[in-house]
Amino acid sequence: MMHEELYEGSAVVETAYATDYEIERNKPMPNIIHGFLQNLLGVLLSQLYSNQFMFIQELSLDSTPPSTPDICIYPKRKLDVRTVAAREKEAPLTTIEILSPSQSVNELMHKAWDIYFPLGVKSAWIVVPELKGIHIVLPDDTNFFFNTGMLSDPATGIEIPVEKIFEDLL
Repeated sequence: MMHEELYEGSAVVETAYATDYEIERNKPMPNIIHGFLQNLLGVLLSQLYSNQFMFIQELSLDSTPPSTPDICIYPKRKLDVRTVAAREKEAPLTTIEILSPSQSVNELMHKAWDIYFPLGVKSAWIVVPELKGIHIVLPDDTNFFFNTGMLSDPATGIEIPVEKIFEDLL
């Protein structure tokens, strides 16, 4: 991470600059909880729904501004290695974003409204580790919040037990 230390009197003031990762993906660097939840969600979803969907992590979408959701859900299909573009032009059915400590829910809601839904995304999940919950928003502004029981995404029909996602977080 690029940063600079400035001196004010006898105190050191650290000024952070965006890393290449943050600039390229238009989001902050993930921490251990973010990485853990991203991997766990990908695995759980694949175990339950790999016959219907593909769960792709860190996929660069062809959007303005460029964006890289933590997980994209697509209908299952064959991928042609000869024609893959640097940025995916086809909109996913669902995007999943995991809230990082330096982000706000509002920021991720605007990402859904301003970037993902205009592309044709049918639902956006915002995973909130501190609340041990998942907020699902749809393009018509319908909202759901799940922190117990079975998460149910009306756009895909995906259902997953919320407690299983957060069981290893204190």
